[in-house]
Amino acid sequence: MKKQIIALSAMIAVTVSGKAQVVQDSTATKLEEVIVTASSKFDLQRKDSGKPVIKITRSDIEAQRSANIADLLNQYAGIEINGARSNAGQNQSYFVRGGSSRQVSILIDGAQVNDPSNISSEFDLRLIDIDQIEEIEILKGAASTLYGANASTAVINIKLRKAPKSGVRVNVASFIGTNKSAEQANNGLDEYNNSIQIQGTANNGLTYGLGLNHQSTNGLSAAESANENEQFEPDEFNRINILGRIGYNNNKDFKITSYLSFDENVAEFDNGAFVDGDNETYNRQVRWGTNMNWNYSEKGELVYTDVSTHTRRDTRSNFPSLFNADGYSLDLYNKYTFDLENDASLKTIVGFNFNNQTYEDFSIPFGSSEFVQNADKDDVNFQIYDPYFNVVYLSGKGFNVNVGARYNFHSNYDGKLVYNVNPSYRFNLGENVLKAYASYSTAYITPSLFQLYASGFGNEELEPEENATLEAGVYWSKKNSSLELTVFQRQEKNLVQFITIDPVNFISQYQNEDKDLTARGVEIMGQTLLFDKLNLTANYTFTERDSEPLLRRIPKHKVNASARIEAFQGAFFTLRYQYNHQRGDAFFDANTFTTQNVELDSYQLVDLDGTYKLKNKDVTFFAGISNVLNEDFQEIVGFQTRGRNYKVGVRLGL
Repeated sequence: MKKQIIALSAMIAVTVSGKAQVVQDSTATKLEEVIVTASSKFDLQRKDSGKPVIKITRSDIEAQRSANIADLLNQYAGIEINGARSNAGQNQSYFVRGGSSRQVSILIDGAQVNDPSNISSEFDLRLIDIDQIEEIEILKGAASTLYGANASTAVINIKLRKAPKSGVRVNVASFIGTNKSAEQANNGLDEYNNSIQIQGTANNGLTYGLGLNHQSTNGLSAAESANENEQFEPDEFNRINILGRIGYNNNKDFKITSYLSFDENVAEFDNGAFVDGDNETYNRQVRWGTNMNWNYSEKGELVYTDVSTHTRRDTRSNFPSLFNADGYSLDLYNKYTFDLENDASLKTIVGFNFNNQTYEDFSIPFGSSEFVQNADKDDVNFQIYDPYFNVVYLSGKGFNVNVGARYNFHSNYDGKLVYNVNPSYRFNLGENVLKAYASYSTAYITPSLFQLYASGFGNEELEPEENATLEAGVYWSKKNSSLELTVFQRQEKNLVQFITIDPVNFISQYQNEDKDLTARGVEIMGQTLLFDKLNLTANYTFTERDSEPLLRRIPKHKVNASARIEAFQGAFFTLRYQYNHQRGDAFFDANTFTTQNVELDSYQLVDLDGTYKLKNKDVTFFAGISNVLNEDFQEIVGFQTRGRNYKVGVRLGL
């Protein structure tokens, strides 16, 4: 009852106290003028970028204010965040272009974040709240030359909220909603989200910020019962995010910002596919980082970013375990632009990247009641030292080339050179912009600490994965309309897989595949703005691998479409559609003690959102219906997904 009172009180408070300007919708931005940085680390107009870059702005986030990060990412071509549509405590996997979580690099303000206690060392997107984010850039394809190990299928750069140029900005938001499966009746409130964000800039250039976010979710079980007439007990999820920032900006040539983040969640979970249970996992990450930009001349800039993560993962079940993991990433690089003749320029980057990861784990052996240490930080760690360079040539006449190389020094392996060659050519035909691009990029993915050293599963003989991606595409835009087609093929060598060695004695281990694998696909993306009021977007993704008719949890065909309209001043409605083709999956059958391969049915989802901004106050009301058709589907075999659910909320800006 206390949760309901807090949420409703917050909504009433923000409703009666707003007094700021109305935020304008951003759909009228000319697409070719959008600035992207992920493809080169330089600010480039989209028309000059030789790779497909997705940019999600703060306006895009506000348009779907009830969504989380995974929900947003799932709407873009080539991306599948598996687990996002399930119980809030469900582990999420990041599949981009047919790859795995291990092949995606996630950055916060340009610094790579990770969690060495996870199997693939992937960062948990639930450890950052969407209200803390200014924008997200997604660079698809191999990008190891700029972003190091793991950047094989995509780089997701999350940029935190910026301080205003002057004064103080305050945002308060509160949401309530339901959280039920397709079989359950929506007869009560199950989800509560509250947040407050403060950012400011003092007259002396001091910048500061503070954010607090809380989410509580119940009502939906993690596992699904095999008996249609049986409902498992709901599994609760609670999350809190606290972010503090302080910095200095002289608004001329120097700025520096440091942040400290505390992120914690507690999730109840079941015993596996189709099996109920009473278990709980506790995750906590303390994270801090620094970003510095010094424009030491009109053409030169020195950039420094780093982030340190400290994670504790405590699983309370029949097989209790405890992980403590530390990660540190540093990126230092110099940017310099050489002006050439006839409006041409050469943009250069010379940099150095350092990465350090350690972890320790504890478990309780069968028949014992005390924790025993399986891995120690002094023994389970690695370091990566990477010098790199990148050059972008802009001819001023439409022909551009992006090339770069990086040498990976890994404490456990021999050094490895990776490189990128990315030419593109742009034609200006009146108001039409037509661009053709191609790239060949290599990537180097070292095994995670878990894959190397995990008790009972690890394999210290693992070799690093090697990838090579060939990509080509065409892009057309005219004012507020665009269409893009990209095809890719990725060769994978030494792919790390979890292999069952002895099914009788239940012995499994991480091993390298002894054959080369190929993933290929097609991505089509388009959008247009009609009558300055109706924004239409659509994308299609085709993904396949050699000799695999159905990829595990990755749809071979996926379609997204949306229509966003300004019905009247301040009122926007968004209708979204998604189709996911059949996928393969597998689960361990506790009755037969065997692994069962299954085919998951295709499904389609329809969502509807509405927002209304008061005319003279910065107060915005939100309402949303997810899975309008109440589709009953599975994205992970044996686990529940959300049916038709409702959410309402309000945001106040000061």
